[in-house]
Amino acid sequence: MDWNKARRDPWVWGQILLTLLIVAVAPLLPRYVNLGAFDFPLNRIDPDWIRRLSIVILACGLALVIWGARALGRNLTPGVEPLPRSALITTGAYAHVRHPIYTGAVLLLAGYTLAWSNWTLALLLGLVARLYFDAKAKAEERWLLERYPSYRSYMRHVPRRVL
Repeated sequence: MDWNKARRDPWVWGQILLTLLIVAVAPLLPRYVNLGAFDFPLNRIDPDWIRRLSIVILACGLALVIWGARALGRNLTPGVEPLPRSALITTGAYAHVRHPIYTGAVLLLAGYTLAWSNWTLALLLGLVARLYFDAKAKAEERWLLERYPSYRSYMRHVPRRVL
């Protein structure tokens, strides 16, 4: 993994900041911040049975991240530019979705939020994470199209995301 290149990639820093923001907001917002008119929809804590759904969402997200990372193997990089001399991976999780790690990250962040707060905030922050990772996927795909001529055919057969 080329960590020097990854440190200069603004998408990596954006991902780190988004994750830290959600990790901080989800447990603190429902307990310590008054949002006025938005207080009930965004600041309540759901009943335990709804919050337990987060376990399923977290497990699915973690499974996708691990499955995608294992399929990439030595090709794994946090940045959007493929590693030099890396191969195009179209098997494993990549046979079903073009960006399983990003899809898994969205599920992890939404599941984490649901565990700590409520379904409304989980849906909202999950949507924000989805929009971010969708934009990151598009940036990555520009590199993949440039590096791998067969990527265009792969794109026609495999959807960008599950969500």
